[in-house]
Amino acid sequence: MADPSVGSWVHRVDARLPRRLRPVWRLPARTVADSLADRVPGLAAEVAFFALLSLPALLLMLLGSLGFLAEALGPQGGAELSRLVFEVPRTFLTPGTYDSYSDVAKDVLSEGRAGVMSFGVLLSLWSGSRAAARLIDTVAIAYDLEDPRPIWHRRLLALGLTLGGLIVGIAVLPILVIGPQIVGLIASPSVEQAASGLVDLFFWPGMSLLVVLLLASFYHVAAPWKTPWRRDLPGAVLTVVIWMLAAAGLRLYVTFSLRDDGVFAQLAAPLAVVLWLYATAFAVLVGAELNAEIEKMWPHRDFPWHLRRSS
Repeated sequence: MADPSVGSWVHRVDARLPRRLRPVWRLPARTVADSLADRVPGLAAEVAFFALLSLPALLLMLLGSLGFLAEALGPQGGAELSRLVFEVPRTFLTPGTYDSYSDVAKDVLSEGRAGVMSFGVLLSLWSGSRAAARLIDTVAIAYDLEDPRPIWHRRLLALGLTLGGLIVGIAVLPILVIGPQIVGLIASPSVEQAASGLVDLFFWPGMSLLVVLLLASFYHVAAPWKTPWRRDLPGAVLTVVIWMLAAAGLRLYVTFSLRDDGVFAQLAAPLAVVLWLYATAFAVLVGAELNAEIEKMWPHRDFPWHLRRSS
């Protein structure tokens, strides 16, 4: 729940503004104030920690699934897959780390894919559901509500969200691997020439829209009450914007860090992974705070006032 001492400056500035401008100022200001009061930076670190624990298992699962994709995508898709798995990591991993990674990647891609995928899925579900459970708890904190769902219900929900995320990731993976070049694999040359420009133009905006819809669905399911789905869209859009800005900043960080041949360059890659996970968790939680703030300023008729946390 928001601390009055944290949000007092919001009310002071609000009182000095013209009445018509107050909502324009109040919404972002109260979102920032409540994010600080609800310890969003610290909670994002907790989520990032559990996500980091699931990362090795998730990598094994993705490599196992990529082994199946290599056969289905054909020569062009296989070449792009090889670049993604082997050439991209070479740019930010140290030689020793890359050698160990490439040996594991070759083994997983060539044999034992089903077993590796099964093992990776189990580990990812266990550790990833811990991160999802923390996100669910934090969404309730953002709304200043007591979660009426029993603990077993929340754990099953976290497990279901994690499993759904893995399924969506595997389904979207071929599209991300090939990118706009996917038109050349599924269409005739004449159609490819006509459609390639449109695909190049709309591919990444379309993927961004898909992420927004998925995030809005997550907020809708994770909230401790039945939120109107359209009211979860603003937080989803804000999450994507924050994540894109953070990704651009991390890319600059890695680029400049790799110019140094010392110890700092060797630490750049693992630090970038941790920072990326933290930025992702932070963006998701701030999006939840925005949705909650919209609900507090313009409450829906079905808002569960009886679940409000006591001061």
